[in-house]
Formats: sequence, structure tokens, C-alpha cells
Amino acid sequence: MKTVKTQLVLGLAAGLLALLSAQPAMAAKVRDLARIDGARSNQLIGFGLVGGLSGTGDDPKNTPYTAEAIANLLASQGFQFDANRINVKNFAAVMVTTDLPPFVSNGDVLDVTLSAIGSAKSLSGGVLYQTLLKGADGRIYAAAQGEVSLGSQVGASGSGGRGAKPHLTAGRIPGGALVEQEVPSTMLKDDGAIKLNLREPDFTTASRMSEAINDALGGHIARAEDGGTVSVRVPAKAADDLVPFIAMLEDLDVNPGQPAKVVINQRTGTIVLGEEVEILPSAVTHGGMTLSFGRKLKGSRSDEGGRGSKAGSPEELDGPVLDGSTTAAEVALGLSKLRLSPSDVVAVFEALAASGALVGELELI
Repeated sequence: MKTVKTQLVLGLAAGLLALLSAQPAMAAKVRDLARIDGARSNQLIGFGLVGGLSGTGDDPKNTPYTAEAIANLLASQGFQFDANRINVKNFAAVMVTTDLPPFVSNGDVLDVTLSAIGSAKSLSGGVLYQTLLKGADGRIYAAAQGEVSLGSQVGASGSGGRGAKPHLTAGRIPGGALVEQEVPSTMLKDDGAIKLNLREPDFTTASRMSEAINDALGGHIARAEDGGTVSVRVPAKAADDLVPFIAMLEDLDVNPGQPAKVVINQRTGTIVLGEEVEILPSAVTHGGMTLSFGRKLKGSRSDEGGRGSKAGSPEELDGPVLDGSTTAAEVALGLSKLRLSPSDVVAVFEALAASGALVGELELI
């Protein structure tokens, strides 16, 4: 019997199937798995005005707050002007945002992002006037100002005028904000410990991380409080010099736990398979195709075009004889030997999950 040769394209770049085959667990650094509690970024936001636009700014009739903001700006410079008399289109009201990283100092610079909130058509060529950036607590932490950059979007309409329309109402100012106030970072807690917050909470990873720290430093200074937090008691000799101690912790190797999980992007057909995922013996019928999973993966399908197998005839797929369950990696490799569209592959895994044959978690994004 002729084996079907057409394969489903594998790979994220093609947007069809991303496969994590069963490989031995690889060690990762603590710094890649967790962050130090108390050392975090903070979001900043502010309302500002962009001037110098060539008639592409806000229409005062539709955005009266822009005229009011212009009047306030003039008032700050010693001029008194009625906002109702302002009728210009070379200003645009914008929201300015940035992230304030931990450990920055006064005078450090940050990149900022601007987005128009009125009727402006373009921020090209504009200049942001001094804008105060506040945190969630209402306090001012930075001030932004400078020439707006739209990157390569201006004039990038594609060859011969064809292509995606450039987005001109959002831009950036690299290094456009000055830090005016630092955010204190409290890494050492009142009980003399630091806490490691896992980026992806997992009980197995938390347990292995605490074991790795205890093995490296001796004693029982590390304890997994839950699946997302590992508490590390700082030795007295390291309490006054935390940086080398934390650097040593971050450089330790940990074998993270990998959940049995299948992630499917329904828009692109991308599928990511965890190595622990298994498929129990089962059969799926979909779109004139029947697949059976068990001791040997087999498939049959109706072929309206006369190619491949005859309607309803089975296709034994090359591969190892599977004893009992089938790993998701083996299933994906088997499915790649059938002429399946990405939507067909997604439908098969959804059916397996609904029937309980998929041993693991199915996440749709």
C-alpha cells in the first residue's frame, strides 16, 4: 500500500506546527526561572502635547481638551489666553508611557512611547513638550520631552505604493525621559530572607529550586513556600552584602518541571507540545478521515481526487510500534505523514482532549 508522502509543514516560522519533541530535561539558571521579590518594574503614564505638526494635529472642534491643554501650557510660560479662541491643527494630545526598571538612579534616561488620543492624523515631525510621568501612586517619577520618532513607518508604504498603510499616530522618543525620583527596592524581608518568585509557577520547579540552593549552600536555608515562591534565608555574613549572594543564587542550575500541556493557536494553526503529553488508545473521525491511536498509529481517509489510498482504506504510518499510550510527539509526526491542513490537526487534538484521551492540559489561544 502506497504511503502518503505529503507532510504538514512543521515550524513556528510557517505558522503551522511547533513541536517540542521528547528530550531530556535541560537545566536552566535560577535567573531565567524566577525574579527577586522587591526588584520589579513600575509603569508610568502622563498626558502631554506634541507640537510642530504640519496641519495633521487635533481638530479643536472635536477635541476641546487639546485647546485647553495649549492654554495651560501658555499659562505656565506667563501668557493668559482663552482656550475658546485657539483654533490650530499643529498640536496633538498624546498619552506618554514607559516602564521604570528597578535600580535606576536620578538622571538615568528611559525610552517613552506616545499615542495620540484625539483626532490627529499624524505625529510625524512633532516635538513632545515636557510631560510629567506618574506612577500608580500618583507621584512623579520622570519627565519626558523630545522629538517624536515614527521609525521606518514614514514613507514605508511598500513597493509602488502598495503595502500596509503606515501607522502614524503612535511613536517613540528613545532616551526621551529623565528619571526624577528613584523607587526603593526592598529585597531583604523583615524575617531576614529573600523571596524568589517563579515566572511560571510550578510545584515541581519550586521544589527542585529549593533543593538546588540547599545542595549548593548547605543546610536548609531554602524552602518552597508554594508553587510560585521559594524563600531563601540569607546567612548573617551575606546580609550586609546582598549582591554577590544573589548573583550566586541566580547562577545555580535547576531542572524545571515541564507540565503535560498542549498549546494551540487557533488563528495560525500553531501547536506546541510538552514532552509529557500522551495520547491514550482511541479513534478519531474527522472530515472523511479516521485515525486510530494505540499499539500502532493508523489512518485512513476518503480521497476525492483519486490520489493516495482508496476511500476508507487504512494507511499504516511508518514508525515504532507503540505499547499502550502514544506520546504527542509521535502523534504529531504521524499526522505529518497525512495530507492534513492545520485546522484538521487542531480539530484532532481538540477532539482527543474532549474525549479524555489527551493526558495533559489543552490551552487554546
